[in-house]
Amino acid sequence: MDLKRNLLITTIVLSLFGILMIYSASEYSALILYNDKFVFVRKQVIAFVAGIIVMFLATKIKLEVLKKFRWILYFIAIALLSILLVPGVGRSVYGATRRIDLGFLSFQPSEFAKFALVILLASTISKTNVRNLINIIALAFPGIIMCILVMLEPNMSITVCIALTMSIMLFIGGIRPRHALLFAGIGLSAIPILIVTEPYRLKRLIAFINPWNSAKGEGYQLIQSYYAIASGGLLGRGLFKGMQKHLYLPFAESDFIFSIIAEELGLIGCICVIIVFLVFIGSGILIAIKTKNIFNRLLATGITSLTAVQTLVNIAVVTGTIPPTGLPLPFVSAGGSSLIMFMFATGLLINIESHNKNDYY
Repeated sequence: MDLKRNLLITTIVLSLFGILMIYSASEYSALILYNDKFVFVRKQVIAFVAGIIVMFLATKIKLEVLKKFRWILYFIAIALLSILLVPGVGRSVYGATRRIDLGFLSFQPSEFAKFALVILLASTISKTNVRNLINIIALAFPGIIMCILVMLEPNMSITVCIALTMSIMLFIGGIRPRHALLFAGIGLSAIPILIVTEPYRLKRLIAFINPWNSAKGEGYQLIQSYYAIASGGLLGRGLFKGMQKHLYLPFAESDFIFSIIAEELGLIGCICVIIVFLVFIGSGILIAIKTKNIFNRLLATGITSLTAVQTLVNIAVVTGTIPPTGLPLPFVSAGGSSLIMFMFATGLLINIESHNKNDYY
């Protein structure tokens, strides 16, 4: 099995499919709102080209360099996340400030930050005794700081992805089961507090339980997602023939693009997309299992876990399995920052597999 080929093909397929679905999901709204039906597609194509370049560079970079500059990458991420807290610097959308807008370029620091943390954790866990509770707390501290900054945007979905990825990496790194249960208990107990302290999160939870009680408010988006998925049936309405993208379903081209996939391509189309993701994730898992170098193994684990967690959370949100929260579908949703960083991460996985083959032969 050629794992590098699997990663490359699935990444290209998902990214190109994403561009196609972004056009389908946004052509009407983009024309109405921006008088340009290609506005989202154009940005995604530019990001895809940039992603190809950074993916290629990532396949060639010496992984020891990442290890050497781990703290620099981490503090750059922390600085970018902190800049968002400065009034007037970040761009606010629906009360959340998640992007830095330079006019000619805008990007989402959290997309860079989560991978910077994976690199840092892979390095620190690889040379630390994680069976010691004090060491675990020290290892988790940088991740906790990052989670706090991301929560202040606010962005609970990325926070959950970071926390789950960090937990998986610690588990693979050899954390004791009782310590894992302790931290899981602390994390789970923090969720109700986070929900209660922010009124909008409580409203979203109530809307998740019964969205029809607030059909024109917090429950509106989830209901429209239900309509899209239900109307798709087994084979879908047909590509470009969906109705919910006509300003009914908010963020159809980004966080809720899976709903449009379900509406236009049906259950069969959704299953095909999930299978491609499973091939990517499975290849990442096999690379991690094969890897002898501990840092490389943990890096592969972190990248694969982050991709799997974010994919699972996104699909769970649009299908109403968990409360709604804004989170792009890797490679597919509109968002240049997300696409470029996930393609860079793919390049790192290919790089790790190249080391595996060299070690084997």
